[in-house]
Parts: sequence; C-alpha cells; structure tokens
Amino acid sequence: MLVCLHPVILLLLINSLDLSSSSSSQNATQPRSPNFDDYSDDEETTTEPASSSTSEAPELHPCKYDMCVEQQQTCKELAAVTPCLCPGLSPQDNPPSPPHLSGLTQQDDKGVVVHWCAPTSIVTHYIVLVKGKDKVIEREINVEERKRAIELRDVAAGALVCVKAVNIVGVSTESVQSCATFEPQHSGSGLALKLGIIGGVVGLIVLLVLALLLWRHKTWRKSTARNETGGVL
Repeated sequence: MLVCLHPVILLLLINSLDLSSSSSSQNATQPRSPNFDDYSDDEETTTEPASSSTSEAPELHPCKYDMCVEQQQTCKELAAVTPCLCPGLSPQDNPPSPPHLSGLTQQDDKGVVVHWCAPTSIVTHYIVLVKGKDKVIEREINVEERKRAIELRDVAAGALVCVKAVNIVGVSTESVQSCATFEPQHSGSGLALKLGIIGGVVGLIVLLVLALLLWRHKTWRKSTARNETGGVL
C-alpha cells in the first residue's frame, strides 16, 4: 500500500510546485502602479531666474579744474560736489614739483604781472622770487595757495622772476618752466612809431598844399597870357 501511494504523492508535489511558479510569474509580469504619495507639493514650486540687471557705477570724467585759474574751488571740493576725476598728485610726503610760469605781463614802465599754473602736487603756498642780473635775490614774496598771479613793482630790465611751490615737506626746485627773464617793452619805441605816423600825415598834407599852389600858379599864368594877347589884338 505504501508503494502504491508513493507515485500519487509525487504528482501532488509536482502540481503544487507548478501552481506556485505560475503565481509568482504573474506577480512578476504585472506592472507596478506609481505611488503618487511619494511626491510632495514643495517639489512643484518653480524658482525665479536671477535678475540680470546690475547697478553699474557712473562713468567719471575729468573735473573742470584749470590749474592756471586762481581763486577757484580745489579739485577735491569739485569732486565732492559732482563726481569727477582729479589729476594725479604726487605723494604728500614728497616736495612739490615746480610750477609752470606762464608769462610776465608788463603793466606800465614799472609794473609787471607774474602768471603761473599750479603743479600736480600738494601745495600750501607759493614763493615769488626776483633776482637781479647777478642772480642775487632782491625780493621774496609769499603767496597763498589759491593765487595764480601777482603784480610786482619796480622790476628792473633783465631781472629773473621765479615761482616756487611749498608744502610741509619742502620747496620745489627752480627750473626753466618756473623762471622767466623780464624784458620790458620800452615806451620810447611806441612814441617813435607815433611820431613817424604823425610826420607822414603832415608831409602828405604839405605835398597836397604845394600841389594846389602850383596848380593855381599855372592857372594864373595862363589867364594872364590870354589877357595880354587879347589886349594886343
């Protein structure tokens, strides 16, 4: 009896194995439905693009500052009011560069005006020197920093006029650009020119008067000759 039942048990075992394998294969082939609960609302928020507009610094231009004009605002004061660029200055721990003496203007026989331009340095004041023909300093005048001209009296012909810049460190050196020789224009030359013009006008008037007298004389002679001829006839 046990021998006869043994094949039956084997068949039952085989059938059970087939059923388990088919069920597992069905489970494997069925697609998995997506689980929407895995997504949160935070992931659906979109990020705004960064603004591309950036604040740019305004373009700076050179300040309207003339190094040769006196009694004006300093370049730092102008830059504080209207943003602009000042010319580069040498360091404050260095002596100033020589100023530029732009000219000597004669006022009259004894007066001369000295004009200069400021250097690209920090300056506290200026010194105007007058030297004689032997280069000996005859006068030394201190001038405030904002001045660019000064009138000198009794400057001899051939005198050397120099302008120096000063700061807390030292004094600028003399150079060709900071010195000039005073060569006055003598008024005698102007007087001679005036006399020459007056003399020319007077000479022209004299020639016209002589020409008129000569013409009248010739006319008188012709009329006299005609009268004499008529009387003879």
